Amino acid sequence: MARPYGLLRAGFPYLRTLGMRRITNFPIDVAFGKDDTVYILLRSEGASLIRVWSLNDAEQLSGDLVQIGGYGRADGQFEWPVQVITDGAGDLFVSDEAVHRITRFHPDGEFVSKFGDEGEGPGELSGPAGIAFDPEGNLVVVDSRNHRVQRFTVDGEFLGSFGSQGNEPGQFELPMGVHVDEFGDVYVADWGNQRVQKLSSSGEPLMIIGQEGSDDGEFSRPTGVAVDPHGDIYVCDWGNNRVQLFNQEGRYIWKFLGDASLSRVSRTYMMTNAMPNRLREMGKLEEEKYLRHPRSVRVDSEFRLYIPDYESYRVQIYVKDAIPLDEDTMAAPIRNPTLATT
Repeated sequence: MARPYGLLRAGFPYLRTLGMRRITNFPIDVAFGKDDTVYILLRSEGASLIRVWSLNDAEQLSGDLVQIGGYGRADGQFEWPVQVITDGAGDLFVSDEAVHRITRFHPDGEFVSKFGDEGEGPGELSGPAGIAFDPEGNLVVVDSRNHRVQRFTVDGEFLGSFGSQGNEPGQFELPMGVHVDEFGDVYVADWGNQRVQKLSSSGEPLMIIGQEGSDDGEFSRPTGVAVDPHGDIYVCDWGNNRVQLFNQEGRYIWKFLGDASLSRVSRTYMMTNAMPNRLREMGKLEEEKYLRHPRSVRVDSEFRLYIPDYESYRVQIYVKDAIPLDEDTMAAPIRNPTLATT
C-alpha cells in the first residue's frame, strides 16, 4: 500500500475494550493472527503467558480460554516478556528480557525454537525488548541493556547491529520498543533519552521526535512505537499515561488518554456478582476510562489502534477514520503559513 499524498483526518473514535481483571492481568503487548485473533501478552511474576483472544472479546470466563506459554525458564516459557509479533505464517515470536532470548511458537502454541545468549558481544543479548520484522523477514531486536539494535534471521543467525550508549543522534539509553516500516527504516522508542528515533536500516539517524516533558509532543519514558500504512507514528508515552500520534514528518497530531467502557466479558461477569456492582456504583466512574501506564501500542491492517492498558488489565481499541488525499484534493505544502485574514 503506497502512502497517500495527504490525509483528511475525520477522527479516531474509541471502538471497544478487551479483557478484564484476573484473566488479562498486566497486558504488555498484543499481536494479530488470522480471523480477528488477538494475542495478548501478559507479564507478571508467576503468570507470564499469552492469552489467545478475539477482537469481539470473550463472551464469558471459562476454563477453556486458550493460552500459550507460561511462567518459567524452560523451553516454551517466559519470565519477563516484553513484546510479541507474528510472521506471515502466523508463528509468534516473544522477547524475554529476564532470560535474554527470543522464543518462537506455532499459531497453535507449540514451541518451535529459541535463541539468545547473555552477553555484550556481537549477536549476544542483554535484556532484549522490542522486536520487529524488516521487509526481508529478518528480526530486528532492541538489545536494551547493550544500548543497541541487532538484526537476526528468524533462526537466530546474527546479521549485524548498530548503536551505542549515549544521547547523540544514533545513540541510545536503554531503548525499548521498535517498529520497521515498509521502506526498512527503523523507529526506536529511546526510553532513557525521552525520545523516538527514526533511523535507516543501517542505523543512520533520520529524525528525532520529542524531548522530556508532559506537553504535547513530549515524553516521559516512551516504551513503544508503531507506524501505520499512512506513515503516521504512534508512541506509547508510559510515564504520561497516554499514546501520542505524530505524522510522518514528526509533527504532533493527537493524543489518546483512554475511553474504556466495560468489555463484553466484564459485563457478563458483573451480571452474576452483586457486590462488585454496588462498589462500582459508589466510585468515580469517569476515572475508570483512563489509561494507566500503557506499555506498547499496535496498529493492525484495518487501522485499528490497540493499547495494552497495563495497570487496568485490559486492551483499549480505537479505529482510525481518515480519507487518503491526492494532489487534487490537498494543496501543496505552505512555505510561509500565516493566520492573517486581511
